[in-house]
Amino acid sequence: MIELDIHEAERSRAAIERVRDLMGAERLSVADRIARLYDEYIPLDRDQALRDALQASVTSVTAKISGKPDKRRIVAVCGRSGAGKTTAILKHIHSIKAMESYVDEDGVRVHPVIFVEAPSPCTPRLLAVAGLQALGHTPPDRIRENEAWLLFRRLLKVHKVMWVVIDEAQHAIESATIREATVIGDAFKNLTQMPDWPVRLVLLGVPPLASFLARKQLYSRRTVIPFETLKADGSTDVIGSILKTIVVEHARMELGVDLEEPESNDFLARLIHACDAEFGSTVQMIRAAVELAILAGRHDVRLDDFVRTYAAFSGCRPSRNIFKAANWQELDPATALLRDEDRTWEENKLKSKGKNGTKYGVRPQ
Repeated sequence: MIELDIHEAERSRAAIERVRDLMGAERLSVADRIARLYDEYIPLDRDQALRDALQASVTSVTAKISGKPDKRRIVAVCGRSGAGKTTAILKHIHSIKAMESYVDEDGVRVHPVIFVEAPSPCTPRLLAVAGLQALGHTPPDRIRENEAWLLFRRLLKVHKVMWVVIDEAQHAIESATIREATVIGDAFKNLTQMPDWPVRLVLLGVPPLASFLARKQLYSRRTVIPFETLKADGSTDVIGSILKTIVVEHARMELGVDLEEPESNDFLARLIHACDAEFGSTVQMIRAAVELAILAGRHDVRLDDFVRTYAAFSGCRPSRNIFKAANWQELDPATALLRDEDRTWEENKLKSKGKNGTKYGVRPQ
């Protein structure tokens, strides 16, 4: 697995270097500047709770196996898409030394953390197979559910993996039957209480992950870090501060929107709404607007950069751009791409199934 990882990494670097060699020095300098912008991390209060939970997970590793350590060996990060869950977990895991890769006494490189993406649809067998593949193992096509989990638990010990990060963990319940969700919950519980090698889990997901974690078999074994949405009437100060941080400190540019003016709250509220009130998406949009200004060769970031960025992200009509429209609060960024013919198709499809159609701009339920 390690030799394959190294080979793949070398091929990736070679491909990237080839493209870089084809770019002129000026374009390369701009590309590197933009890359540095996206490399910056912006912490919030929730980051301290997440780091504390991960540090507690590390501390629990030192508990004597013969004793009776704390059962809370699952850290769950719950929030909607775009909240910044994956970015946050990667940042903190990479900053904790105990979770870093290392070379053991036999000269073998060990990765104490593996990342698994829960498949969709998710069954107990498919999730175990995804875990085996994350370990670099290709299981037999006809491997049975119980065999896959037994092999996964054994190989976790062989590869000295102590933390398993499962992204899109909501798939464990989203399309699973009651029986499948129960089996997956039991599998998670069994992973964390193996007597000779108890594993710690980190689960990332959107609703209904919270419903899955509420089941009795997992309740006493988890620490939950909610990534809440932004509120237009209570988050403008935070977003204003982050906006200045990205533009002025990270990009070293000027902000063409005066945040001291009374109407600045209107701009910030539009920004939050345009990003569906999700922190990660808001940071992404600010950076994309800055990128437009950099590519244009300017030293300031203007309102028009946000207008163009939202148009590119959402596919909206010019008259329905949240940064310009008078009725911006009524506009839904998630459905901005839809045109009348799209809505007609949706309504006809729903009616063919005996359901009521939805009004334009309203998300289908």
